[in-house]
This record gives sequence, structure tokens and C-alpha cells, in this order.
Amino acid sequence: MKTRLAAGIGEAAALSAYVSLANLVIGAVRQSARYSITVAYAPESGERAMREWLGTRVMLAPQVGEDLGARMATAIDDALRAGAERVVVIGTDCPDVSATVVEGAFERLATADVVLGPASDGGYYLVGMSRLHAPLFENVPWSTPDTLRITRDHARMLELSVVLLDERRDIDTADDWRDWLVRSGQAEPPTS
Repeated sequence: MKTRLAAGIGEAAALSAYVSLANLVIGAVRQSARYSITVAYAPESGERAMREWLGTRVMLAPQVGEDLGARMATAIDDALRAGAERVVVIGTDCPDVSATVVEGAFERLATADVVLGPASDGGYYLVGMSRLHAPLFENVPWSTPDTLRITRDHARMLELSVVLLDERRDIDTADDWRDWLVRSGQAEPPTS
């Protein structure tokens, strides 16, 4: 559950928003038949509930790890161990991710060690690798304006080549959600 979003619009509305956002991102990835999709879910959500929502159109895997970095590292490692040549992890809170963005991330991994999709709040909505670089995810303050900068600093220290995609806005707060609804034509702008 997106706690900052829920604080602004309530838990039920935040859950509905999250489902809408996740469906958009999954839909963007599904536009290319070249990639398999695994949704890493919070174990407390329950596999059964996730399967009821997503059906059989995606594979499911419980998230494992103490923090977001550990969970992303585990997801990347699991996919590579299962035979993936390139792995892209995408946050489900960035409705502006398109099939073109996903294709571009995979293409750039042909020449870069790491691909990052910067979010306007200082984090990132996407990370891609062809080989796990676990230290990239260690000692990073997640969900802060410094997340991307510190991740890039880690990449420099590890001498990894990094390609940045275009910046996108993710949805973390009620204001972000309202702004996106207006931008996407799903709601009238609020009146003052």
C-alpha cells in the first residue's frame, strides 16, 4: 500500500489508485511479447489475492528483503538465475512508463552496465542490469530526494557505466495522483 498516498486520499482510494497504476505499467510491458513479466508482490498481500487480480497473465514472486534495495536486488538476482539475459525492474507507481520506455531500457543494456529511469522526486522508476551489482542498492536512503544521486555515486565507485532514461513523474502523494488524473484527462482540475 502506498502509505503517503493513503494519508491524502484514504486507504480504499489509494488501493484503487495503486491497482490502476499497476495495470498501466503491466500493460505497457505486455505490449512487447519479447519479455516475460514477473510481479514481485508484498507477501502480506497474499499470492491468492494477487492471482485473483492478475490472473495468469504474469508470473508472481513474493518480495524478499529488508528494504527496497534488497528487494530489487533479490528480484534481479532471481530473474538472472532463472535464465534472463537482461532484467528491468519497474516501479508500479509511474503511469508514464510506456512500451517505448521499456524497449529503450532493454536496448541500452546492450552497452551499459546499468540503466536508470529518473523520477522527478529524486528517486527512480526503473533500474535495469544484465548482471547483478548488489552494492548499488546498499546504504541508499530510499524514497528521498537523494536516492538517484547516491545510487549513481555507488555506480561511479563501482566503475559501472550508467545510462539515464528520460525523467518521469511517479505517484507518491495525493497531489501527485490529482495532477496525474488531470494530465491524463480523467478528472477536472480542482477549483480554488
